[in-house]
Amino acid sequence: MTLSLDTRQRAMLSAMGVRVWQPVSAVEPLVQPDPMLRAETPAPPVVRSVVRVAQATASPTVTSSPSAPAPAAVVLKALPEGLAEMDWAALQNAANLCQACSLCETRQHSVFSNASPLKPPPRTDWLIITDPPSVEEERKGDVFVNTEGELFDAMLLALGMARQAAPDQLTATVVPVLKCRVPAQRNPHAEELQQCRAYLERQVALLQPQVIVAMGRWAVQSVLTATSADLASQPLGKLRGQVHRFANTPVVVTYHPQSLLRTPLDKAKAWADLCLAHSLTRRP
Repeated sequence: MTLSLDTRQRAMLSAMGVRVWQPVSAVEPLVQPDPMLRAETPAPPVVRSVVRVAQATASPTVTSSPSAPAPAAVVLKALPEGLAEMDWAALQNAANLCQACSLCETRQHSVFSNASPLKPPPRTDWLIITDPPSVEEERKGDVFVNTEGELFDAMLLALGMARQAAPDQLTATVVPVLKCRVPAQRNPHAEELQQCRAYLERQVALLQPQVIVAMGRWAVQSVLTATSADLASQPLGKLRGQVHRFANTPVVVTYHPQSLLRTPLDKAKAWADLCLAHSLTRRP
């Protein structure tokens, strides 16, 4: 499949600071990528920093002064019974009431997806799995809000896609990797990601997307850990430009919109990733 952009779409990408790139065919991006895109600079410091924290989370070590408190232990409980057989509404209700980890103690509301409450999307071509909800996302009960949501929606629109289903249009549904906000802006623990992965697996089974796009360090870690823990520990920049698998569904990884706002130079890379996902998608 070739991605054809009209004048309006090219102008939209130019306004976002995204250099237009499009694959020659559905397979060429994996075999012979554009050398300009492959000549990447080293991952920005913020990405490397997050990876180091993720690794430290899996095996906590105390490097501060002896008086610093040790990391709190993660208390895990059983997941709701019958989760693997639940429909969309029951699964969302289970997430609202879930007490499988200590995140339930600090949440105000769970964030399940961008779909209408209790109503699954009628059709999903892409399932976007993103990082844990922010304070604002928890407050609004939605995913990708404010400026990051505007950027995300603009990039979808340039691909002829949207979050809301429409005739003859590809549709994306967005879900967070954790349904509860992580308190005090700390990094999620590996055990928390593992517990909540059961909800992701059921969402994938119910929606049956053509492609999964993992956006953000923690989304990538959770999704790829199901395939290979060694693979999941690699920097996000090294995992781009490839097709991975999760629950027998192709996976493309890329940066979170919030990261793109902090590092605008990565917008062209994210656009290339979305073009790769688009090349794997059949038109309705």
